[in-house]
Amino acid sequence: MFVTMKETCDQSKAPGHEKLLSGVSAMALIACLMTSPALAQSESEAEEETTQAQDVVVVTGFRASLRTSQDIKRDSEVFVDSITAEDIGALPDRSVTEALQRIPGISIDRFQAGVDPDHFSIEGSGVVVRGLTWVRSELNGRDTFSANNGRILSFADVPAELLGGVDVFKNQSADMIEGGISGSINLRTRVPFDSAGRMAAASIEGSYGDFAKEWSPTVSALFSDRWETARSGEFGFLINYVNSQLTARSDGQQISNFGQRTLFSNGDVVDDGASTPVGTVWFPRGAAFRSQTFEREREGIGAAAQWRSPDRTLEATAQFLRSDSQQAWTEHAIEIATDNVADNGDSRAFPGTTLSFGSDGVFTSGLITSDSTGWRDDQFGAQRTPVWGLQSNNIRRDQEQRYVTTDYGFNLRWTPEGPWSFNFDYQHVTSTVDVTDLTLWNSTYQDAEIELRGSSIPIVRFRNPGSFWGPDADPNDPAQGVPGTPCTPPAQHCPNYAGQSDLSSPAATFTRAAMDHIEQSEGKLDAFRFDADYSFSNMGWLESVRFGARRSIRNQTTRFSTYNWGVISEQWGSGGPVWLDGNVPGLGDLAGYHAPFGFDNFMRGKVPVPTGDQPRLFWGSNIIQDYQGMIDYARGVNDSWRPDTACGQPDNWQPLHLRCGVDADSPFLLQEINPSREQTDALYAMVRYNTDLDGGAQLSGNFGVRYVSFDREASGWRAFNQQGFLSDAECDAQAADPDQTTSTFCQLDPQVRADARAFANGALEPNDAVYTDDFWLPSFNAVLRLENGWQFRLGLSQALTWPDIGLTRNYYDISLSTTSEDIVDGRPTGRFSVGNPMLRPIRSDNFDLSAEWYFAEVGSLTLSLFYKRLHDVHTNGTERIAFTNNGATFDAVVTTPVNADTTGTLKGFEIAYQQVYDMLPAPFDGLGIQANYTYVDSSGVSQSTLSATDPDVSAGLVANVDTSRLPLQGLSKHTANFATFYESDRWSARLAYSWRSDFVVTVRDVIVPFAPIIQEDSGQLDGSLFYTVNDNVRIGVQAVNLTNEVTRTSQVLNDDLLTAPRSWFMNDRRFTFLVRASF
Repeated sequence: MFVTMKETCDQSKAPGHEKLLSGVSAMALIACLMTSPALAQSESEAEEETTQAQDVVVVTGFRASLRTSQDIKRDSEVFVDSITAEDIGALPDRSVTEALQRIPGISIDRFQAGVDPDHFSIEGSGVVVRGLTWVRSELNGRDTFSANNGRILSFADVPAELLGGVDVFKNQSADMIEGGISGSINLRTRVPFDSAGRMAAASIEGSYGDFAKEWSPTVSALFSDRWETARSGEFGFLINYVNSQLTARSDGQQISNFGQRTLFSNGDVVDDGASTPVGTVWFPRGAAFRSQTFEREREGIGAAAQWRSPDRTLEATAQFLRSDSQQAWTEHAIEIATDNVADNGDSRAFPGTTLSFGSDGVFTSGLITSDSTGWRDDQFGAQRTPVWGLQSNNIRRDQEQRYVTTDYGFNLRWTPEGPWSFNFDYQHVTSTVDVTDLTLWNSTYQDAEIELRGSSIPIVRFRNPGSFWGPDADPNDPAQGVPGTPCTPPAQHCPNYAGQSDLSSPAATFTRAAMDHIEQSEGKLDAFRFDADYSFSNMGWLESVRFGARRSIRNQTTRFSTYNWGVISEQWGSGGPVWLDGNVPGLGDLAGYHAPFGFDNFMRGKVPVPTGDQPRLFWGSNIIQDYQGMIDYARGVNDSWRPDTACGQPDNWQPLHLRCGVDADSPFLLQEINPSREQTDALYAMVRYNTDLDGGAQLSGNFGVRYVSFDREASGWRAFNQQGFLSDAECDAQAADPDQTTSTFCQLDPQVRADARAFANGALEPNDAVYTDDFWLPSFNAVLRLENGWQFRLGLSQALTWPDIGLTRNYYDISLSTTSEDIVDGRPTGRFSVGNPMLRPIRSDNFDLSAEWYFAEVGSLTLSLFYKRLHDVHTNGTERIAFTNNGATFDAVVTTPVNADTTGTLKGFEIAYQQVYDMLPAPFDGLGIQANYTYVDSSGVSQSTLSATDPDVSAGLVANVDTSRLPLQGLSKHTANFATFYESDRWSARLAYSWRSDFVVTVRDVIVPFAPIIQEDSGQLDGSLFYTVNDNVRIGVQAVNLTNEVTRTSQVLNDDLLTAPRSWFMNDRRFTFLVRASF
């Protein structure tokens, strides 16, 4: 990828980076920003670099950013769009991810993880380019990554203040590093030769979130200098530092687990014996709501040193960047435990009330309860657990994560006299990821009154079960009924709760479960690159030949525990759960460990708090800060409910580090530790051409081929998990007891039972895998430039994207299932998920075409068409495999990532327009518009329920929906951006709106009922206002989410793609007040 300078500005640049046209701000370092490491284009360009610019056009503000980005797009030989910081530390948006969404064809996710649409992301998360997530990340044109289960850098974790710009390359040339089918995103930092001389700059900011009602500071500083000596040449040095903090809040309201039910003439989904069926409807099992607070700190430091020889033939650059991003969040949520509801009589209308449904059969309003017929063991004994009411969870969840990426780069460029030029580049990257995620569930029982209101936030009220049985209450009036009112008939419907009057009481709550999850991963990468360029003279259309080689070696160890959920006490077993009004030996008063949480200002007061004036009890402190205290509490309650065995009862919670088989002094099982090594060797050759045509037209471009050899070594373990199968004596006792049902295991042949005990003995076998492959990637790019500002561009290429690290982890976690559906031919069957270290990359054939009209310094209209054929897409495959251990052999149904054997297509177009209306009379001549629209559609691309971290797919926990009928996950057919701005000598203002149409967030939610989730159409309005005080100081305010956008999702119900509303999320409007100075 190459561009040509059109302006006289300082041509010096970071090692091997091609020259890009740039305006220069009086307050910033805006000059000659770079793309990927490569060689100088020609001898004449090298000669241009020997002189300093004399006539620099000074352009300031957002207009300067648009001008530079337009020149980059126009002069490149490949399809590229860019964002440029018009001031030091001043991308147009508050984060890299949010800035990227302004580029045509790019959209961002608003959830922290695609498969978990319950947790909102304040600053955006994943980046989608032209409908695909297969993106490659670069830092200064070199590889970069985060050492998690993915493959690319987490863009939200890089301080935007360190960057000079961001480039998005949407197709390939032979000299580009392979790996991005949908695009390569290059983060550009600054180097000292960017500026004409000494420069010092600093900024201080304060951000206020109007929902969190907290201030957060950001400070940044930069110093850059360059000096020349007569004998030793020119030197430059730059250092840059930023510390950015953010506090934010997000609230959500949700409707849970719609299922298909029969509606009867009594207005309920339960037959009262006197009713008749009237149709099929979609009815929920409850509701949920949550409030989440975030604290994020990003710290970054960047440095660069440059040297240029006196004769200007040698240039060396050393660069350093360290990004340290930490995020902590706490969530309080109340959720109906829909799995337990389904297993205990299921949801229904409260007696005496009726349910309402729309014309499509989807529930719209009603009072929902459950008449338990299941596992509430103490409901007729101590009458503590009510017969009526939906079991619900009061969930406290704390998560802390830290991503640290450190990048070292060195580049040496030699351009001697003559046709040859050479480039050498070295990079070393280290990355660590640390995540601690802890949750504790309390539980109670309540009814859910739900009123859906179309796209508006629904009204949900959680009520004491049985509260409508008061002697003076009208059961048809939801406003009546007093929680705790003594009930009369029928007695078994009474909640009792030991006479407590509301759900804030410890007597109405028990501790149900806990979960812990830890990740401690690290990786490093070393990459070497050599390029040579030979420029022709008097060879007609042939301009130069470039060839080179690159080797990268990436070593990574992923330590990723399971999400370790287990029971502490429950409504089933041991006579009921452990209620919080009791005392446990060694713990004392259980209520003292918990605190009420009332969800103040829930959803900004747009709807009532579902719990009304009865705050519920949650774990009372940050679990991570007192992890051991939570462990002691949970194990004490656990023992009082059902004593543990040596490795824990099968259902009891054991903290990660106390599980049998953990690695010494670690919380990880051996099968949760997965080292891998990848080596990539590449060779390329590329011809650049340029010729003049009749009529003043010019045709230029490149064609070439890249050869890639790839080796992967993945190490892991084959674990035959220890399972506590009953002994023959216990089976005999069970069969002899007329009051007990004989388990499916005890119904097996005695020899099969003996084989199962031998097989599930906790054995570990080392397991190594090696994958080797190679690829040829041809490319052709052409640009036809006309004299009137029009140009036409064509790109043909083949590309690939490597599989995520998590999908290639080498592990087998083998357990036998003895449920009736998993007994085949009288033998238990295993059912589990594994990684696939033999997984091939996704490949694509890419066709790109554009028409571009550049009619002003900041004025362009472009149309880009694109078409991709996709091969070997990663999806899930299932295979039946026989495993032998300890002399016993059993079959297992194994779910693993595989390459689809079908070819899919993706197509679309982008339209982009920008202009400053200089022709208008003052003061309106500073007005401008930037707008773009993208259409994307796909066909035949295999859907995937792939997750590197979710074991439940193999257990068959998927929705009964044909996902091939859904649009491709993450793809919005329509995305649009519109920004209007105004700039004068002193003032600069901007309003920017980003919108995307509905799209599939995930084809499989991680929670019951594991349904596909769609995010509905959404848009966000942001703005900024700046005032230039003098040549050195600028003040301003930036605003995010001005319209208080509510993000909505829906659940897909059936193969006809009928949907039901699922969630509504609301977050801060953020206002940042800032002062910037440069000297």
